[in-house]
Amino acid sequence: MKPPVIGWDIGGAHVKAVMLDSQGQIVRVSQQACALWKGLPLLEAAIQHVLHDWRIELERCDHAVTMTGELVDLFDNRLQGVRAIAQTVNAYLPHVGFYMSSAAQGAHFTAKVEGNEPHIASMNWHASAQCLATMQEDSPLLVVDIGSTTSDITVCDQQQVQPAGWTDAERMASQSLFYTGVVRTPLMALGPTIQWQGKIRHIAAEYFATTADVYRVLGELSPDYDMADTADGQGRSVVDSMRRLARMVGHDFADADEPTWQSLAEVFKEKQLEVLMRAIHMTLNQASTQPVFLLGLGAGSFLAEAMAQRLQVPYQAVSGLLPAAHAQLKIDAEVCFPAYAVARLWQTWH
Repeated sequence: MKPPVIGWDIGGAHVKAVMLDSQGQIVRVSQQACALWKGLPLLEAAIQHVLHDWRIELERCDHAVTMTGELVDLFDNRLQGVRAIAQTVNAYLPHVGFYMSSAAQGAHFTAKVEGNEPHIASMNWHASAQCLATMQEDSPLLVVDIGSTTSDITVCDQQQVQPAGWTDAERMASQSLFYTGVVRTPLMALGPTIQWQGKIRHIAAEYFATTADVYRVLGELSPDYDMADTADGQGRSVVDSMRRLARMVGHDFADADEPTWQSLAEVFKEKQLEVLMRAIHMTLNQASTQPVFLLGLGAGSFLAEAMAQRLQVPYQAVSGLLPAAHAQLKIDAEVCFPAYAVARLWQTWH
């Protein structure tokens, strides 16, 4: 019997955890808001909250960890960030393995952080893709993880990840790491113009609204995954979101009716789909094989099916592949998939 394992994905804005029992079934999923740039005590509090909420007996559970939180500006550089996060994790969790991957060494877990920092930093995308590659047949697949802040676009073939780069810099250059998400992205990042009401509109280069406002108005963003502060620090209602969207084109909410602002939200959604499709095409143009279907995951997986239609390939929601007794656990694990991935890979490889 394998011990239960908790997979942890420690990001700059959220901490995600997924627990698998000894049979590999998903039994717990948690996502905690954690503005890591404000200090390591917030990470400590998030870890403690999960452990307390789940009533974990630490000595009976293994822990597998991946991270992207080393990027926050609390740290001078990634090396410092990886070490600080690892030190914090090790202070609260026993039996920890950190996911690492590189072209030379392949993918595995290590308890030794020093000297491995570059291969541990920002490898959650690889863990997700590696996990999905091993769950599928040999057919090439495209993994699209649309999160709150970024999107990861990865091709897999023959049950192996085909990376378009290993570091953030390489992956941003290839656009396989694309800084757009469905919660925290400022709408000005989608600009500088949109086509709305038959006219080309310049949008304000101000932090007036985010993509969360778009998907609240359209009813596509679950409140469970809508954890970031709003642009103006005000509420998350549909009317609040419409008021923020109106500012992006120089209007007040009272200038028009709600269907008008809903149409503006639709335009911003289409704009985000356009930039994501460009990133996908750039990634695919550099790939040695073309995928035969698309797997969507993350808080923004609701966008992935539209992308598959535009690529004219079949779509598969990752939630349909996950082992859990309840549908909601599958949906939550899809959103927190890197945490599930490291937990599953840990059990598979040990």
